[in-house]
Amino acid sequence: MSITEQVDALMLAMEEEYGDVVRTPGGVSWLHTHHVPVRRLVTRVVKRLTTEALGDDGTGHELVVARHDPALGYVTYHVSDAGVAYLLDRSATAAPDATEEYLPVRTSAEQQHPPIAQTPVCAVSWSSRHVETMLPVLSDLARRGTASTVLDLATDASHAVPNLRHSMISVLRMPQELLAANGGPPAHVLREVRSERTTRVGQHAFSVRKLAELAMRVLLRSADATQPSWAAAVRIENWFDSVLSRLRPSVLLCSNDTSPAGALAVRAAERAGADTVYVQHGAWVEGQVAWRAQHCRHIAVMGTRDVITARLWTRRADAQVYVVGQPRFDVLADVDRVAHRRYLEEVLLDQAREVPPKILLWACQPFREQRLRSQFEVITEGLRQAGSGWGLVIAPHPAQGAGAFGPLLEAANGTVALADPAVGARGCLAGADALISASSTCGIEAVLLDVPVLELVLPATRTLGLADQRAALRCSSGRDIATALGFITGESGSARVPATAKRAICHEVGRSAAAVADIVAQALPEATDEEQRSPHPIAQVEATAPDRHGQPTRPDTAQGGTTR
Repeated sequence: MSITEQVDALMLAMEEEYGDVVRTPGGVSWLHTHHVPVRRLVTRVVKRLTTEALGDDGTGHELVVARHDPALGYVTYHVSDAGVAYLLDRSATAAPDATEEYLPVRTSAEQQHPPIAQTPVCAVSWSSRHVETMLPVLSDLARRGTASTVLDLATDASHAVPNLRHSMISVLRMPQELLAANGGPPAHVLREVRSERTTRVGQHAFSVRKLAELAMRVLLRSADATQPSWAAAVRIENWFDSVLSRLRPSVLLCSNDTSPAGALAVRAAERAGADTVYVQHGAWVEGQVAWRAQHCRHIAVMGTRDVITARLWTRRADAQVYVVGQPRFDVLADVDRVAHRRYLEEVLLDQAREVPPKILLWACQPFREQRLRSQFEVITEGLRQAGSGWGLVIAPHPAQGAGAFGPLLEAANGTVALADPAVGARGCLAGADALISASSTCGIEAVLLDVPVLELVLPATRTLGLADQRAALRCSSGRDIATALGFITGESGSARVPATAKRAICHEVGRSAAAVADIVAQALPEATDEEQRSPHPIAQVEATAPDRHGQPTRPDTAQGGTTR
């Protein structure tokens, strides 16, 4: 089995044996609220058991170690040697002590009740990607006369919803003290379940209970809205219930319903009687979630290839899937290609003292230094083989900054420059002759703008699968990159991506926000009977999407239901 399949099996085993041992006051299982951080930990367990040499025992008392990783932008959890030894019964380490039990009482922040006007639509956000995806939708709804309130859970100013001067869109920020509470469920709740079930990874067999005990350590420490402790999650749920009971929305809009805050928001909305709409904010990558981890009733996806994934991931038998494109990409319809090109040329002239005829843009992801270095070495080798006609502009991810690239630039040969992180790849990609990336969604934007894309496929690096859709050139070596650049230089006219491939990745540019707003409007109770009966244009697109075997789906099953 692949690592992803093994992780799926372990997550399912924990769900079946221990999914019900702890629930929030609103009835949400600990494995549903913390699906994402727990899955990351389980993935590391599988990798340790299958790819690393293991000692007989471990030293230290911490079974799971939490580390803040600036490159990734969130806290990562790692299984220590002691944790592996405990899992495999290779040490005399006792079972984890019961964690300090949270007190399910309301904090002063939860008890505050500032005046809130009722709005038909409510949105929840804690990431800049959510802001960019949902604000165009809310703006379109406002133009139709529908008011909305955004619940902003961001802990970093760069991810917060900006202060809006809009009479139809309000912003309500969650008190940050709700995230300050550490503490998880008491460990003894797992031992109270009489289960002797074991599972296996490779040659190693171990107790599902011990795996669950390690997983539950992820609930101890509160980091931010993406990784609250169990105690913080309970307080966030209380806040959602309080706010939604006063807002009384008919629809909740979100761009993430699998992370803790999103799962809690959707369930709170359902308790408040609101319908739920999910709009995909970025490309889905295999292994992110599994065993039906999505909760919203309406699922708006980017392209036809996402329909199958949406159906496999949804927990709802009544889920409806729509292909709408990406609202935050609508601005590409008016992009200034001349300004983008001018910026790239200015950066190269300022830093490399020359402007080559062709410019390759590297859209980076916030990887650790070693992975960035390995990618950089392959890219520059490809440029060297391609000849002097190409230069490289590195576009850092906004979460990473320019500092991570200092050592690379010092060792660089050839015409290489670094873009301002505040500009990023999105601010200049329309001016490039080609874009290269492993997994940046800027690759999708480049496809939509007819900028040739080189998909960097290196060991242990996930990609967006653009090459699989005939929307990018697959490159796994410097020679591949040189060949691709030569093809682009000599055959630029034939490098255009077929329209069917574009639709598979992202449906259209220019009216995605309006398409999502249509879904929200249809879910509002004031929608007329005529609107409810009218076939939705995006639903018709979804009806022709291929099933998992590559066959077209029947129109009568295009919406609703799930398939295995």
